[in-house]
Parts: sequence; structure tokens; C-alpha cells
Amino acid sequence: MKIKFRNLKSTLLSGACAIALLSSCSSNDNNGDTPTSPEVKTDFQLAFASGSGSISGTYLQGVTDLSQGEISYSKKGYSMTSSRTARVFTSSDGSLVYSLNYTIGTIDKLTYHGGDNYNKIVTFDASIPLGVKAVRFTKMTDKVGSVHSIASVKVFGGANNTEFLKHKITASIGLLDLEVMNFGSNFKKDIDVVLPGTLASEGYYIDRIDCPVISGNKLYYGTSVSKFNASTGANDATDKTFTLVLDYPSLANATVISTSQVKGATNGYRTPTQHFNEAGEIMQMVSNGKDLNIVKIINGKYDETYKYSVSGLLGRDASSNGWFYAGNGIGYMPYEKKGDTKIQIGVDKNGDPSYSAPWGLARIDLKNNTIVDLNVPAGLWLTQYQFSVVKNGKFYIALTPVGTPGNIYMFDVNSTDANGTLGARITAGADQYYIGIF
Repeated sequence: MKIKFRNLKSTLLSGACAIALLSSCSSNDNNGDTPTSPEVKTDFQLAFASGSGSISGTYLQGVTDLSQGEISYSKKGYSMTSSRTARVFTSSDGSLVYSLNYTIGTIDKLTYHGGDNYNKIVTFDASIPLGVKAVRFTKMTDKVGSVHSIASVKVFGGANNTEFLKHKITASIGLLDLEVMNFGSNFKKDIDVVLPGTLASEGYYIDRIDCPVISGNKLYYGTSVSKFNASTGANDATDKTFTLVLDYPSLANATVISTSQVKGATNGYRTPTQHFNEAGEIMQMVSNGKDLNIVKIINGKYDETYKYSVSGLLGRDASSNGWFYAGNGIGYMPYEKKGDTKIQIGVDKNGDPSYSAPWGLARIDLKNNTIVDLNVPAGLWLTQYQFSVVKNGKFYIALTPVGTPGNIYMFDVNSTDANGTLGARITAGADQYYIGIF
């Protein structure tokens, strides 16, 4: 079966429509080839990226059984609309797929019909109501997703307007109704974000938000924190962690909660960073490129008495972009082995070699404060890894060393054995990576 390359149709409606539907614009797009087979709800779906740099293709295909056989993207896979690696989510039953075309600001909704048979039914252009193309997207529930961006601009005053005062921080957020693929009136493009106390005048600011979760009538966004030093004109290392909190669904009362117990970013990259435990508490990953932790948010505040130290339990410097929660205090965290000899993982936008420390995978136990460094292949690069699933008591993850074939790995969630079970063989070539199981 040949790869299907789909050109993104324009999602801009006519001027009259754009005025009438100021909040959003979307277009139906079934390409005239609607599958006759029903939607499939039980398969695993694998995402694959070709190219580690700024230009890459993203492909998707479904598989019924990940425990055996061989999975290849040679002449297979549905080509997602992507100017860079697409950000993919599926509905809980797997019958629907949502995919962000990052840097363009459009989100496709597709139905899944088995194998690499997908049908794009609508494209929503979030860049129109939010006024920015480089938005990020998270499916928070089967009913609603968040499309979000944030910008920070230095504000000067005093004599000759040269005295640094603070950063003006402005968030743009829309709540996407996943059924109709529209914001309706649930968006705000100019949310004023004010840091508590004197933090802003001290140089602190937020330069990225992502991985939101809904808790009661509040939205919690992970953030990337920076600190500007006016005397040097450069950024200093930060010593705090922030989370952006807004009322849900009104997007009112933007506030920032902070802690000095840990320091680093909570927004991740493409992997989820925040999960709920069985008590409804938010368990949040914090990473600063060396010290890696999980902290707890209860009733809108950081629990200053709780810290799970991933790097401490591993006994090494470590960094991560997110983790997966399997329930009952058990999670799985891909982590970068900071300090280890770097490996070439691809090429940059200029075609020059790019490098990273290799990655590992840890089973974390938040209840017993223990960790197991799992036995996985050497030479992994999981920076772009987006999602993994737990099904029938097993955690599934696709692991391929850079430029070589690999396997689906299956770990018994209730076992502390560092060895997983090898599943299907998965193939990849140079500068190609598996980026998720859905």
C-alpha cells in the first residue's frame, strides 16, 4: 500500500464567513475518498517520524497485535499534514485522531478505519482567532482540547526608557470542542499573566506553556521559566518552578503558582508532564536538564512536603520531557542520560550532524519512593516521543536505537523486573523514529 500524501486544503473561509465566525474557521475535507469500512475502535496506532530536524514527515498506522510479527513503514502509513513533526492525539477508543500541524496552526480531525486507512473529515484553523500560528495543542478529554501559546516582551521605563521594569506576559488560549471542531466563544487571545509579588521585576518570566490538565473548575498549564538579568542582558539560571492556573471554562482569573522546592520546566516537549493520581492530586514532572523530579499540586497549591527525586533515585544527572502514568502510583519515564557520551541522532536544518546523550527508561513507584532502571536498547533518542499506552496491565512502548530496527517493549505494570517482553519487531532507517503508541 502506498503512502498517501495529503495536501492541506485551505481552511480560510470567505471574508464574510470569517467575519460571521470570528471565533474560528474550519473546513470539511474528506478528499472524496471516504472509506466504506466502519470506524475501528480496538487497534493500537503507531506514529512514526522521518527526519529529526525542523522538516519532518509524520505517518500513522494501526495494528491489532503488538506482541508479534513485524511492523514497517516501507510503503505504508498515512501521511499526516505536517510542516514539522505533527502532534497527534486519539480518542479513548481510538476511532478518532486529532493532529496539530505545528507552525501553521491547523488541527485535523480524522476517523480511523484500520491499517493505514484514515479519513480526514475536518480541518480547524486556530491561528485565526488566536492570532498566532505557532500554537500548541493538547487533548485534555474526549470532549475538549486546549490550543495555547504565550509570549513575553521586555518592558522598559525610567530615563531614556532604558530601565528594565519587567516582562509583559500574554497568553492566547482557546478551548476546542472536539465534536464540532470549533472554539465558539471559548477563547481569549490577550490574557494578561501577572507573576506573584516582585518576581516580574526580579526578571522572571514564562516563555512557554503546555500539557494542561483540568481539575475541577481550574486549568493547570505546565510552564517554562526564565530569569532575565538586566545587568548582563542575558538570562540567569532559574531557581523556581511555575504553573499557570486559570478558571475553567471561562479562562478568567489567570494566576501563577510557584515553588522553590524544585527548579525547572513543567511544560515538557511533546510528552505529557502532568497526571492525576487516584486521590485526584496533580503529579507534575519538573526538569532542568540535570535534576529531575515529580512534585504534587493539591487544591491549587504546591505541596511543599512532597518531592519524588528521579535523578536522586537513579543516582545520576537526568533530564526528561514527560512521563506516563499507569495507575496505583506506578509510572514510566523516558529520560536522557546527561553526561554520557553523545550519539548522533540526525541532522539539523542545515544538514549538519546533531547529537544527544542517549536515553533510558525508568519505572517509577511514587507510593514506595523506589525506581527501576529498565533494560532497554542502547542508543535510544526519545526527545520527540509523544505517547504510550497501558492495556490489560501492560505498558507498551516502541523503542528503536537510532537508525536501526527495534521492538515493541511490553512491561508488566505490577512487576519490578527490569526486563520487559519483546513484542513485534519494528523497522526504521537513518533519521527515522517511532514517536508514539496510541
